[in-house]
Amino acid sequence: MNPQWHKHLRSLGFTDSEAKTYLTSVETGPSSVQDLARKARISRVTAYAAIEELMRSGLMSTVQRGKKQLYQAESPERLRAVAQERARSMQALAAEIDDAVADLKLVQRGEKPVVKLFEGKEALKAIQGDLLTSGIKSLDEIYNGDDLFSLYRDEEELIPTKVELGKRKTYARTIMQSKQRRLGVHALNPVLTLPADAPEFHGDILVYGDKVALTSLRGKQISVLIESADIAQTMRAMYELLWRALEKNQSPTTL
Repeated sequence: MNPQWHKHLRSLGFTDSEAKTYLTSVETGPSSVQDLARKARISRVTAYAAIEELMRSGLMSTVQRGKKQLYQAESPERLRAVAQERARSMQALAAEIDDAVADLKLVQRGEKPVVKLFEGKEALKAIQGDLLTSGIKSLDEIYNGDDLFSLYRDEEELIPTKVELGKRKTYARTIMQSKQRRLGVHALNPVLTLPADAPEFHGDILVYGDKVALTSLRGKQISVLIESADIAQTMRAMYELLWRALEKNQSPTTL
């Protein structure tokens, strides 16, 4: 038989023994496992495994001859159907791979984002706890001061974190949508205020290290902590642009 058929079967994903078993069965017709194994020059155990896989693919079937169970190859036309099925499977796989390429690129660069979600009033405290364990030297923050101080009326809940950051000489820039000046802890906190006609928002955004923390300050409180060098760098660049724009019209004060 033309050796190209063996090559075609291998291209369809069949093993060497499966290709030999099928082609031998095409030539010999209904045969016992022993005869197929002998003519295909493979072991009987290997022949059994090959026949089982070929039957799953619809390329072989059984036929009863008296008390003997024989095995025969299905019509070669079935190969066309198998090839079409494999082609459809490969197309579906290619589509899935296309969808996953972006994730693979992130993994390859070691920058797949890590996202954590916190809920309730403890959400902001969870972010503060992460701040103190990250060993950062600087941070950028923008928040609605009115919402923050309304939510945390007892400033003692927030001061310890500010005090600790001050002791560590952490350089912290703040942009506030509020006229309130509280939490006066140390002089390393330059503050700029958004103009009165700035769009209103009700949240807190912290950028530090390779992390970005976003917290809602109204309604159900939720904090999302994203660890990604690219995302942190993007947010830091946007913060820098806003800081420079505000500096043109005001001088930073300190908290």
